Amino acid sequence: MNYSDVQKIESTTCEFKLSLEEERPKSWLKSVSAFANNAGGHIYFGYTNDSHEPKGLGDAQYTASKITEFIASRISPAPRFKLDTIVEGTDIICIDLEIKNGPAYPYYYVHEKTREAYMRHGDESVLASDIELNNLILKGQNITFDALPTHFKLSDVSFTLLNATFKQETGDAMSIPRDLVSMGLLNSDGQITNAGLLLSDQGALKQSKITCTRWKGILKGNLDGDALDDQEYSDSCLITLLNNAEAFIRNNSRKPWTIRGMRREEHSDYPYRAVREVLVNALIHRDYQIVGTEVHVDIFDDRLEITSPGGMLNGSRIQDLDLRHVPSIRRNEIIADVFSRLHFMDRRGSGIGRILNSYIEFSEQPIFESNEYYFIVVLPNRGTSAPAQIQLAFEENSTLDKKIQLSSGKIQLSESKIQLSHEDDWELKYFRDVIINNLADLSEKKLLNIEKLFSKYRYDYSFNRKNVSELFGVTENRASGIIKEYINKGIIVKHKNGIYYFKSHE
Repeated sequence: MNYSDVQKIESTTCEFKLSLEEERPKSWLKSVSAFANNAGGHIYFGYTNDSHEPKGLGDAQYTASKITEFIASRISPAPRFKLDTIVEGTDIICIDLEIKNGPAYPYYYVHEKTREAYMRHGDESVLASDIELNNLILKGQNITFDALPTHFKLSDVSFTLLNATFKQETGDAMSIPRDLVSMGLLNSDGQITNAGLLLSDQGALKQSKITCTRWKGILKGNLDGDALDDQEYSDSCLITLLNNAEAFIRNNSRKPWTIRGMRREEHSDYPYRAVREVLVNALIHRDYQIVGTEVHVDIFDDRLEITSPGGMLNGSRIQDLDLRHVPSIRRNEIIADVFSRLHFMDRRGSGIGRILNSYIEFSEQPIFESNEYYFIVVLPNRGTSAPAQIQLAFEENSTLDKKIQLSSGKIQLSESKIQLSHEDDWELKYFRDVIINNLADLSEKKLLNIEKLFSKYRYDYSFNRKNVSELFGVTENRASGIIKEYINKGIIVKHKNGIYYFKSHE
């Protein structure tokens, strides 16, 4: 190994030390603990910390012996490691300490009254949090959180939806309780596991929930008003949460995926396969030990963001990795296995590849980001993203912007509307002057309500009867009647079942 090789290594998996620091061995031993607890790593001795320039060690053999001595006496249990020398030039000798991860988690720094486990967060080694330490302990016992037993018995919960879905996907009905035990949802002592609670009809694990929000514009809480649609799904099976979240995304997309027979059309704002993949990953990989958190689905005009609690299990950051070669490490193995049996996911860990392939023809690509607290995936809206070949043409010849007209997804305006563009809110003024003034038969309250509804949703955003019910303070049945009345008057149009838009008058 040479200096050029060292320079290329990511900081999340390496550290540089000018010397051994015998008087302060904790300064580098805590990284030994962190690397052993995470994905492994390297500590390079004899390099400057800032520029990683090789300076060498006075006595490399002595340094290697002391490294071995310190690790043996102050890291418990003993980690797997290897020492190599790096020769820079003719007389500069450095040392590469490579620490392997696992399998006897957690690995502690131990000295006198100190017993501390460390984790790697970015380029720092920090004390493991209580939840991280619990995960390490379970990992060391080869147990996942979803396999832990609860105080619930089989008589306390039911698995009707799981059974029906299993039969639909495989053609065979489940044999209860035998199959529950074989799947890991019920242990041999008759206790429901955490995975069993998550997949039961009752969804009895309270932190299992999804919050879905359709925002107006491209920012949360912008000046145009509150969320256009907001739903929280909880107290139900993970299958139900998945289906509800998919339906929310579909219903709040301008161009949703459609179903023709047994086939889904992919000419949509968000590709169905990518949405399904991200949602499934969020449900099976989230850290259910973090109480008071949930999976978030946020839809903006230009993107869809799905965020789940807990970072990558091995402590690495997804943005530092090659997305085509991310190792598949399952935090909740039982849930992952059941979802695989139900054909909700692929056992081969090729989900990220399928997500990226869904956007291969578009200039904007999905974004993956994680830290120790969360994992987020951002899917661009394909309806507003330029095709890749057109984007390339723009970069090669800027004059093409006069020849190529890209659809922006906005309502095309008539001359009467364009003339009002100098007003502070020409769209609302147009709606008042041209639309409301032609509704002389409506009461003042109804006119105020329809203006309030238009002010929130305008021509670009969809709404449903629940939105109308909440905004007007009426029942959903009454909201349906109001929507029907405005459809008959030519103000509102039905986009698809249960989804409506204000009709554009050009």
